[in-house]
Amino acid sequence: MRCALSTVVPSLLTGLLVGSWTGVAFGDAPGASWQIASTRSRGGVESSIYVEVEKTPGRPAFRIETTLDAPPLVAAVTLMDEMALPGSTTPGEKRRLIERSDCEALVHTYIDLPFMFSDRELAVRIRHTDDRATGVHRIGWVDENGALPPVAAGVLRLATEGYWEFRPRGPSQTSATYVTRAEVGGSFPAALGDRMMKSQAVDAVERLRGLLAERGRTHVAGSPPAAGEAGCE
Repeated sequence: MRCALSTVVPSLLTGLLVGSWTGVAFGDAPGASWQIASTRSRGGVESSIYVEVEKTPGRPAFRIETTLDAPPLVAAVTLMDEMALPGSTTPGEKRRLIERSDCEALVHTYIDLPFMFSDRELAVRIRHTDDRATGVHRIGWVDENGALPPVAAGVLRLATEGYWEFRPRGPSQTSATYVTRAEVGGSFPAALGDRMMKSQAVDAVERLRGLLAERGRTHVAGSPPAAGEAGCE
């Protein structure tokens, strides 16, 4: 049974994030291509939401700057583990882990949409990199749909790339940047896609914040997570 569009489309958008991890330097700051749209404050933590000055039709983009209560390594490993987790994170979504190493993962996600829309799928190569000189960690991803078998009838494959960047802020906090652009594809209404994209961008930040809070409660006496014996350069 297929799920309601309002339930499964936000989960689809969560995985379609843009901002090239291969072409943007560590510590990249909002430039002339971004303008502040709004700010949010929750629990005393402020988040700044940016939009593109020149919008790309059908591919709304947002950038969020915020602070997380965890060191960059903890934030990066927590996010990497969540993105590579197989199974169903929401109704209608199926996630399959194809490959996994300390610093990389290849994940196939399939989204079962209501009957008036084609189903969506994509394979994403996720990579954790870090800069030992600055302590900055990045989780970046790009589509690798060539790893999948021929596409089935009635299914759309989506291209994507993106990143989270985590920069040290004192001994136990992180200044985080999240950049997202989603190509929903097909005949999905653009205005509705734009609204849901902004909502999911904010939700994605809060989800990671919640995962870090949970890790803090359950790993108080444990050692920090590891990102490979030799780092993830």
